[in-house]
Amino acid sequence: MTRAPGRHFSWLFLGGLGTFVAMVKGGCAPIPAEKESVDNALVGELLADVGPQVVIPSLERFSAAVTTFADALATWESAHADDADTTDAQTAAQQQWTTMMMVWQELELMQIGPAGSSLDVAAGEDLRDEIYSWPSVSPCQVDEELVAQGWTDPQWFERSLVNRYGLDALEHLAHGTDANACPPESPINADGTWAALGPAAIESARIAYARTLTEHLSDNASALLTAWSPSGGDFSGALSSPASRTPYEDDQEALNAVFSGLFYLELTTKDRKLAQPLGYIECMETACPELAEHPISGASVVAIAANLRGFRLMFTGGEGFGADDLLDRLGHADLATEILLQTDTAIDIADSTVGTVQEGVIEDPQRIAALYDAIAAVTTILKTDLVTVLAVDVPPELAGDND
Repeated sequence: MTRAPGRHFSWLFLGGLGTFVAMVKGGCAPIPAEKESVDNALVGELLADVGPQVVIPSLERFSAAVTTFADALATWESAHADDADTTDAQTAAQQQWTTMMMVWQELELMQIGPAGSSLDVAAGEDLRDEIYSWPSVSPCQVDEELVAQGWTDPQWFERSLVNRYGLDALEHLAHGTDANACPPESPINADGTWAALGPAAIESARIAYARTLTEHLSDNASALLTAWSPSGGDFSGALSSPASRTPYEDDQEALNAVFSGLFYLELTTKDRKLAQPLGYIECMETACPELAEHPISGASVVAIAANLRGFRLMFTGGEGFGADDLLDRLGHADLATEILLQTDTAIDIADSTVGTVQEGVIEDPQRIAALYDAIAAVTTILKTDLVTVLAVDVPPELAGDND
């Protein structure tokens, strides 16, 4: 069932829109009716800072978070081996998983080059799905693998589906209990193999499986960091290099690639993480809470806040020359100010939203709708005025999209 989101736009959105209109009327330069070419020197300055100022520092933070999570798993494993109460150790591992996951949620907005799909992203190496495959997840298959212990085979990752490893599988393992996520007809339940393990063996297997997945995660995080680093694949340098070294035909195509990452906020954060659970799109019921992200950890709203922070980081270029600086140099500082204002408003709403998306769409849908509206206020500007001013292309999935 498709429902028109416009019917529930919040007063916050309407007020922000009014502010935006007023700023444009009195701003530095009018929004052109059609796309205009952008100074290549300015674009090159922006592209040169994407890697060293934004992506590489974020990947370094992620790699460090993976190491800290591995340490927490080791502590949990040690407590379990000593037959001690593992409650605190498991809770600490869960907290470290959340910290690690939220760094990656910022990086979700940076699916440029090596992190992207090899099918439709220039220089894509599919590393994003190796690290985090949501919405392709399967807690039941993770539990079936836990029983089969296939991960002990060195070739297992090569033949396994991505929904059996990565951050999503680790979420399930870190938050797991004695129960499994499979239906009664699953072989691990129908044949009694899960029950035969018993609580102690189940916990031991969860930890061992998680340790193996974390090692693989660390390898992929390192591979992605190496691909961007000047001492490795130097995709950071290639992003702004002459045609002989770059996977892009020109600077404008490279700029398109950077901005396609920002559209994650529209296509995934707004539509998949909020509109689908709210029942606005691709949902045959009043609401579809089961489609929300992070059901077992309860981190669905925190993840949206992290997406917004990742968007802000990419937009500003961190401490470097970002899209806000580019807009300022082009005479559209007012547009940059409005985008940042709406982004910060959305972050504040996400940070103040209590509970999860799953709970909210059932118990208080207006609370989740307010977050949807706040993000829509950002993405509406992104896919209209910003696209026109910077002459960037919108992703094909957004062709004809008006919400």
